[in-house]
Amino acid sequence: MKKLLITVLTLWLAIPALRAAETLDLYVIDTEGGKAVIVVPPGGETMLIDAGYPTTDDRDTNRIVAAAQALGIKSFDYIVATHYDMDHAGNIPRLDARIPGRIFVDHGAILPTANTRNKAEFYEPYLKAIGDRKRMIVKPGDVIPLKGVQITVVTAGGEVLAKPLPGAGQPNEFAAGAKPEPIDSDDNAGSVGMLFEFGKFRMLDLADLLQMIEFKLMIPNNLVGTVDLFMVSHHGFKVSNSDLLVHSIRPKVAIMNNGQRKGGEPRVLDTLRSSPGFQDLWQLHYSNSGKDKNAPEQFIANLKDPCEAKMIKVSAQLDGTFTVINARNGFSKTYQP
Repeated sequence: MKKLLITVLTLWLAIPALRAAETLDLYVIDTEGGKAVIVVPPGGETMLIDAGYPTTDDRDTNRIVAAAQALGIKSFDYIVATHYDMDHAGNIPRLDARIPGRIFVDHGAILPTANTRNKAEFYEPYLKAIGDRKRMIVKPGDVIPLKGVQITVVTAGGEVLAKPLPGAGQPNEFAAGAKPEPIDSDDNAGSVGMLFEFGKFRMLDLADLLQMIEFKLMIPNNLVGTVDLFMVSHHGFKVSNSDLLVHSIRPKVAIMNNGQRKGGEPRVLDTLRSSPGFQDLWQLHYSNSGKDKNAPEQFIANLKDPCEAKMIKVSAQLDGTFTVINARNGFSKTYQP
């Protein structure tokens, strides 16, 4: 079964029409409400962002390993732990034991407001797994030197950029009267948020960043600017993904790494669709809570149970054109710059 899965993935990942010579390719792996994204720029290096859940059957490890092997990846140059929750960093030690990382990227010490369990069960095992290998503790404004793509850290450890990125910094028209969703701070607030720039293509991934930190990034000035693609934060929960953030960055397209019974809240789906210039939402899963607000079926990688573990792929070109592909049905759509 494992060899068959790798063979099928290899055939799908190698479709010539989707493998231009100079593309930034992103593989959003289904971890059923967790997160794992493989980043493959043309520079020859690779990155893994988070690693899903540490399940007893190694479900998410096996899925990531199968995708990596199909891509010919034997080790990751960078493994990013966006924050120390079970569904993000909790599985990094298991994954690293199968496909090792060379450099590990994170926001430093777990936030004091984080759950005590997170420190003992996820943060400390993560540090132990790294051992004496290189660790990059990043802060906003840092650049992660993955070859072939510009990756700027915009949030980390509860802090945001001290000054706007080039082309950004204008007064935010959406700031007046905006109020964040109330929630106690936890390590989600420490999420490493990254802006990916590949030529004219721009993608924002803020992991599970909470609204309280989003507001620091967007008020009084928008420090990031606009983007083409938004990796929906926090699996589509409304404690993240404020109207302020989403409407300010104006994404054309969004990808939501939700589970059937996790995330994909109606409020967030409304926020995305009401954003200026928004075109399409792609989902890792059909959302039970989203009901009739879900994206059309061709944009959803996994429908109702049983889960098929299908991924979503993004292939971006230097001129800003990018294509999103659903592995379940082969449906794809190309977006112009």
